[in-house]
Amino acid sequence: MAQPRQLHAPVVIGPGEAAEYLRQMDIPVDAITEAMAAGEIAAGNITSFHPVTAAGLARWISVVGVLRERLADTEWSPDNPLNRPISKHTTRGYTLSTVGGTDATGVEDHPQGPLAARRKGKSTAEAVNNTLALISVETLRGSPKPTVGETPPEGNWFLVYHRTRDEGTRLEVSLPSGFDEEAGQFTGWQVRVILPSWQSEDTTTRPLDVGGQDVDFHVREVS
Repeated sequence: MAQPRQLHAPVVIGPGEAAEYLRQMDIPVDAITEAMAAGEIAAGNITSFHPVTAAGLARWISVVGVLRERLADTEWSPDNPLNRPISKHTTRGYTLSTVGGTDATGVEDHPQGPLAARRKGKSTAEAVNNTLALISVETLRGSPKPTVGETPPEGNWFLVYHRTRDEGTRLEVSLPSGFDEEAGQFTGWQVRVILPSWQSEDTTTRPLDVGGQDVDFHVREVS
C-alpha cells in the first residue's frame, strides 16, 4: 500500500510524555490498555472455523466497546454519527475514534506515520475533512502549528493500534492532517501521541489477526 505524501512533519509526543499529554484531553491511558486487553481476548477466541475477517473484527468491536465505556466515566460520552462509533468530549471540541493501523503505528521516528489497515469510508472522510476546513480558517488567521508543550488541538482524534507478531500491540492517539476520500486513507498527521506498546500476559495464545488486520474478501457472482 503506497503511503500518501505528507507535506509537513507531525508533532510527535513520545511515550514518556504521552500520559500527561492525553490527561489534558481527559483520556486515561489505563482506559486504552483495558480496551487492548479486551480486544486481545476477543480476537483470541476466534478460530479458523470463523470467517477470515472475524479475528480483526472481534478485536475492533471489543476495543471500541470497552474504550467508550471507560471514557464515559470521565468527560466523554458515546456518539454514533452516521453509525460511526465515537466518543465525544462533553465540554471541549474533541472526538475519539478507533482504527486498526499499518505497521508504522506507534513507531516514533517514522517519517509519516500509519495508514488505516483497511480502507475507511465516507463518514471518516467527513469527520476529518470537516475539521480540517475549520483548521484552515484558523491557519489563515495566523494560528501557529501545535507544539509539544501546548494544549492538544481540538478535532477528531483516532486511537490507532497494530497487533504485531512479536512486539505486542503498538499504539498511538493521533490527529489527522488530511484524508483522501477516493483512496479511503489518511494522508498524514498533525499530532502523533505515541504510547508504550501493550503486551498481553498470555504468551501462548496467538490470535489470527497478528501481524495485521483481518483479510479483505470480495463477493463474486458464480457464472
